[in-house]
Amino acid sequence: MPIATFSSFTDGLNHDQRSRDHFITNINLEDDRLWVPYAEGVWFQPCHFNVTSGGFSVVLKGLPGSRIGTHYHVGTVHGYTLRGFWRYLEHDWVAKPGTFIYEPAGEAHTLVITEDSPEPMVALFVVGGGLIYLDKPLDGCFAAYEDGFSILELCRKHYRQAGLDVRQLDLLVR
Repeated sequence: MPIATFSSFTDGLNHDQRSRDHFITNINLEDDRLWVPYAEGVWFQPCHFNVTSGGFSVVLKGLPGSRIGTHYHVGTVHGYTLRGFWRYLEHDWVAKPGTFIYEPAGEAHTLVITEDSPEPMVALFVVGGGLIYLDKPLDGCFAAYEDGFSILELCRKHYRQAGLDVRQLDLLVR
């Protein structure tokens, strides 16, 4: 769940532990332990944490009928749908497998996995900066903030609870 107050903005690594090299990571869609809970019926697997912009990349999975609260992005977002159907309540298009989206910064929207999705939605999102969650869709006020640093902490907590090697997350920090 997103943070509601600010604490520290650090990835927790010493400079000599943080790589600036290219890297690859492999996502295992079938290993349930790797899916980090995010919202009711929504999980993600991290691909990358950008400690320069606070951005991040994730593969998001959601059950039909689930949603992520109303939010807007301070940077751009690129997305690619792999499975299932999803949309923003504020728009009339539906993303299906093969749909690519580009979002400019600043638009408030509510991501929902459609009730008629034939399977859980799985999509890759490359987020260029933080998300600001609103307390209500129309004329909403600040409710919470999320970025690559808070997502990294959420992942570390999940990995510890699941008995996974937290050091694997450090390899995704750039």
